[in-house]
Amino acid sequence: MEICVLLPGKIKPKALVPAQEEYARRLKAFGVEVLEYKDEKVSSRTPEQTKQAEAERIFKRLKAGDYLVACDERGKKIQTLELAELIKNSRRGEFPLAGKRRMVVVIGGALGLAESVRQKADAVWSLSSLVLAGGVARIVLLEGLYRAFTVVDGHPYHNE
Repeated sequence: MEICVLLPGKIKPKALVPAQEEYARRLKAFGVEVLEYKDEKVSSRTPEQTKQAEAERIFKRLKAGDYLVACDERGKKIQTLELAELIKNSRRGEFPLAGKRRMVVVIGGALGLAESVRQKADAVWSLSSLVLAGGVARIVLLEGLYRAFTVVDGHPYHNE
């Protein structure tokens, strides 16, 4: 199964760019694709209009048969070992990813995700009990995915 991470715009602050690049490089070895979609600038539109415009960009990136995961602070807290188990299940074609071609994990822009993305999602994950700045959320997600892959592959990166 393919895994794709969709991230809004360019990472900010720029000091986080090397960390994102490092984890994207590490994840590429596991077949994870990290893509950025154009985020909407907060403008004279309402927050809901701005989030919905981003949602349309996200939906255009989805394919039939995708398993969509939305990252949102109101979601279920995902733990490393749960994520590792999900990766194992994806490799075996087991529930909840049976019949799915790709898992797409998406982070929203500055205003978060539109409700339409949350409703379309197969799962909604919380990366933290805190509301995280977009750049920090990206690093947390990428590192968490990398850690889960190392657990699955028995790599010593994750110290249990």
